[in-house]
Amino acid sequence: MRLTMRPIVQTALRSLQGLAHARAIAQSRRVAWSSRARGRSTRLEERPGREMAWENHVVVLRLGMTAEELSELKIKRAIYLRMLLDSAPKRLQDWVDEDQLEDMPKSRLFEWVAYDLECLELEQIEGTMTAGEEARYVREVVEFKGFE
Repeated sequence: MRLTMRPIVQTALRSLQGLAHARAIAQSRRVAWSSRARGRSTRLEERPGREMAWENHVVVLRLGMTAEELSELKIKRAIYLRMLLDSAPKRLQDWVDEDQLEDMPKSRLFEWVAYDLECLELEQIEGTMTAGEEARYVREVVEFKGFE
């Protein structure tokens, strides 16, 4: 079954992914900076613009959504995060926690950070689901064949 969704939910889902991407970029920069700055007194120049813009966009969308649409967004986002986490073995390949950050390619560092953030976000979403949302989520995960 392909999952269809209301336009505002689809827009919010895309915006949440934009926010997740901006957060992963910012966190990757922090990790890369801290691995290079060990023992030195340096300062990371933060660039919160993208992340804040996405956050504001998501807040505005959520304010315009009904309770049913918010519930649908939560379920669809959780399904999407599961899909991303299922791709983790391919994205992360043979990376292990003992790999040196200084030598890690930026793309691999980004995937590692994104994976951690995806795990945290999914855990948060699943932790806030009502019993009804949880039942619908389980049913839709089993039936999931892709998004329209």
